[in-house]
Amino acid sequence: MTNPVLIVEDEKNLRRVLVAVLEAEGYPTIAAENAEEALDMIRTEHPALVLTDQRLPGLSGTGLLRRIKEAHPEIPVIISTAYGEIEQAVEAIKAGAEHYLTKPVDEGELIALIRQTLGRHGESLPPLHREPRRHGLIGVSRAIETLLETIDLVAPAPSNVLITGESGTGKELVARALHQASPRAAQPFIAFNCGAIPLELVESEIFGYERGAFTGATRAQAGKLEMAASGTLFLDEVGDMPLPMQVKMLRALQEREFTRLGTHQPQRLAARIVAATHVDLAKAVSEGHFREDLYYRLNVIPLHIPPLRQRRADIAPLVHHFLQQICTVIGRGPMVTIAPDALTALEAYEWPGNIRQLENLLERMVVLNRHGHLQRSDLPTEIAQQQNDNACSASTSPFDLPALERQTVLNALEKTRFNQSQAAVLLGISRKQLRTKMKNIGLLGDQDGEDDTLDT
Repeated sequence: MTNPVLIVEDEKNLRRVLVAVLEAEGYPTIAAENAEEALDMIRTEHPALVLTDQRLPGLSGTGLLRRIKEAHPEIPVIISTAYGEIEQAVEAIKAGAEHYLTKPVDEGELIALIRQTLGRHGESLPPLHREPRRHGLIGVSRAIETLLETIDLVAPAPSNVLITGESGTGKELVARALHQASPRAAQPFIAFNCGAIPLELVESEIFGYERGAFTGATRAQAGKLEMAASGTLFLDEVGDMPLPMQVKMLRALQEREFTRLGTHQPQRLAARIVAATHVDLAKAVSEGHFREDLYYRLNVIPLHIPPLRQRRADIAPLVHHFLQQICTVIGRGPMVTIAPDALTALEAYEWPGNIRQLENLLERMVVLNRHGHLQRSDLPTEIAQQQNDNACSASTSPFDLPALERQTVLNALEKTRFNQSQAAVLLGISRKQLRTKMKNIGLLGDQDGEDDTLDT
C-alpha cells in the first residue's frame, strides 16, 4: 500500500506506541494530536484509513468522523473509545465509522481489524512481517498469549493437565508444547486416542501384556504407560474412555503404579498424564458417563483452547504459516499469496472445524490453484457468501447497544483474565456496577457468589 494510515491521538506516548506497532507491521503511518491537524493531513496525505480516539481536545472523534465523511466518504474510520463512551461509539458507527475498539487497545485485535478494513476497501496490504510462534503455537490474540503464559507456568510441574476445546483447535499441539517446555523433553511423548481403539483392547494398549495373557497374545508387549517412561502420556479424547477402564486408570493414578495384563508384578508410573477432550466432562460426570473421581484426578490444571471464531486475530498469521508450509511440502514455489478480500472472507467465517478445517481448506486451494494467487472467487461458496450475508446484515440492522455493552464487558474480563476487580478498574466503574452489568447481560447468575474471578 502507498497511502498511509492516520493515527489521531492526543496522548503523546500512546500515539507513539500506535505508530510503532503499525510501522512494525509494514504500514506507512502518520499521526496527529487533534482533529484540526488530522483534517489538514487528510487534505495533503490522502490516508487509506483513519484510526481516531473518541475523546480529543476540541472536535471529538465523532465530529472528526462526520467531517471526513462529508469531504472524503471513501476513507474508512475506526473509533477507539473508553468504556464510559460506549453510547458515543454506537453513535459514531451509525454516522459511518467502520468499527470501534475499546481501550486499552489489544495490539493483535488492532492489526487484524486494520487488515480486514483495508482489505474490504480494496487496498493492497503489506505482507505479514511476523509469524508469532512460541512453543510451536501461532497467534497474536490475547487468548493465545494467555495460553502461552500458562504453558510457561505449568510445564515445569509434574501435575496432571486436562486440555479442553472443540475438535480441531490444536489440543495435541498444546500437549506437545507442555512436554517440550518441561524437564521431561528428552523423554518420550506418547499419544493415545481413547476413542480410536476397540473397548476390549484399551486396557492392553495402555497397560501392556505378557505372552499368553489372552488369546492371540503370542509375545509380550509394553503398554503406553510403560513406553512413556518418565516422559508424557497424552490421553486424547479421554471422555471416550470406557467406564471399566476409567476405574483401572484411576487406580493407576492414585497408586502411581500399574501392572501388565498376565502378571502380578507392578511397575512404577513415572510419566506425566496430559488428557484432552472436546466434550464437557463435568456434564458427562453428572450424566454418569464419566467417573467424578477420575475427572478430578485429571483436572488438576485445566487448560482451555478457545475456538478460532473467538480469536479471529490469529487467522491471518495462521493463513500465512499454512501457505508457507503447504507450498514447501508439495514442492511448490514461489509461495502462493492470498488476496486481501479473500483473507477478509476467511477472517469473517465461523470455522466450525477450527484450525484443522482452515489448514485443510488452504491445502485444497493451493493444490488446485494454477496462478499462484488465491482469490475470493477460489473460496467455497459458504465462506464467500457468509461474508456477503454478514455485510448485508450489518448494513441493514440497527445497532444493538446491549450486545455492544456485553462485548465490551467480555473484552475487559478477557484482558484481565476474568479478574472482576481489575476489569472494573479497566472499565472505569465499581466492582459492584460491573457485577450488576454482568448479571444484566447474562454473564453472571443471581445465585453466583462474590468470588473475584469468573469461572469460565
